Amino acid sequence: MKTAMRRTGCSDWHFTRRSLMTRAGQQMVAIPDDALDGLQAFEREGGLTRKDILERGAGMVLLATAASALSPRGILESAAAQAADNPNGTILVSLYLDGGNDFLNTFAPITDPKYRELRSRIGIAAETAIPVQGTSDFVWHPSMAGIATLYNQGKVAVLPAVDYAEPDQSHFNSQGYWQRGVVGPTLDRTGWLGRTIDLVGNDGNPLQAISVSWGLDPTLISRKNPVGTVYDPGSFGFGIPDVWTDDGFTRAYRDAARGAKGRGIGAAAKAYESAFRMVDLLKPLRDQGDNLPPTPVAYPDSGLGRAMRNGARMLGAGFGTRVLSFSKGGFDTHDGQVSEHVDLLKDVSDSIVAFQADIDARGLGDRVVILVWSEFGRRPEDNDGGGTDHGAGGGVMVIGNRVNGGIRSEFPGLTSLDEDDNLKVTTEFRTVYASLLEDWMGVEAGRVLPKMDASRLPLIRR
Repeated sequence: MKTAMRRTGCSDWHFTRRSLMTRAGQQMVAIPDDALDGLQAFEREGGLTRKDILERGAGMVLLATAASALSPRGILESAAAQAADNPNGTILVSLYLDGGNDFLNTFAPITDPKYRELRSRIGIAAETAIPVQGTSDFVWHPSMAGIATLYNQGKVAVLPAVDYAEPDQSHFNSQGYWQRGVVGPTLDRTGWLGRTIDLVGNDGNPLQAISVSWGLDPTLISRKNPVGTVYDPGSFGFGIPDVWTDDGFTRAYRDAARGAKGRGIGAAAKAYESAFRMVDLLKPLRDQGDNLPPTPVAYPDSGLGRAMRNGARMLGAGFGTRVLSFSKGGFDTHDGQVSEHVDLLKDVSDSIVAFQADIDARGLGDRVVILVWSEFGRRPEDNDGGGTDHGAGGGVMVIGNRVNGGIRSEFPGLTSLDEDDNLKVTTEFRTVYASLLEDWMGVEAGRVLPKMDASRLPLIRR
């Protein structure tokens, strides 16, 4: 993999995204086929199709994981009860940098004697880099000014060279391992955060874990407890462009829900009614429309910035949420990395800073920790396309007011690389998970991570 691989030609990455979205859709909607039989008349008339339900019904998506188990009133009661029972419950936020972020330029080992040699085309210039407080061995990428400020405040733990043993540099495999928390083949398709919600959550509140996106994050797939998918609570609901109106389909489905008969249509009606209850639950946020209150720090006008603002709003609404997940793509930088990384990292850094200020202003800052991760790092040696190819030993950041800031894993250096000329792995990613599970979420790591050893990291201040 020494030769340059153009991002547009990385079939592994494109296959991975396509397959994961498909699998997510299959996992996300658990409505049995017979529950949809009652929709056939609508289909024949050109109305809502099964495809529409799977792909466009935001409310249905949110409730589908628990449609057969939840009553409409139970959803509202469960969310309120969960928030009341544990008003100081800790919250874990996952931010996935999709594609394999180059951590060697994010948190660059600028004084390593091999850095300039291996990075002759894309190395971070010393005069533009941001110093890392307390060490001269590393510098921040120039776009990471916001994160650097949080680091200087002791709120960022940086972990270089994190991966799994014998990494294979495949997007598909690596994403799956990180998402499931299991390395190697497994029949278990649940995610490590989904299994966490099975332990710390309940069976009645789909907003206890929210994938702030347009599709379910595989990391949140659970065995028994419901999880939610909401990108924008302000526009949450059902919609068919140019067709849907309050006097049309909405009224029809409410009528169907009230007068449903038979097992199939009854199950569908229950799902509809529950979904509408979720619409009602999010109504205070939706009523704000575009007139949102100002935030202490402006969010970037980007997909990630908007998602993180929406996530902060939902945390502030008091739904008993314990887990949020976000993602940002574009990190498969096989070529043109210098210019692309500037925008990618600035968006990540500025979005996190705004989110942290937002939750602090809401009085939630001491309850939230953000885990920033990517499926692997990049090769230490840059390529002829001005980019980097798939590597190993990527970097993780853990961010929050109660984080034990500083460099919290060993950096192996660039002088002695592994047999594939990649960075040697010094810390298994599951050790990071286990440390956060036990020290932040209050869950014994072995109940979530099969065959987990005793290795832990001091990521949370006591």
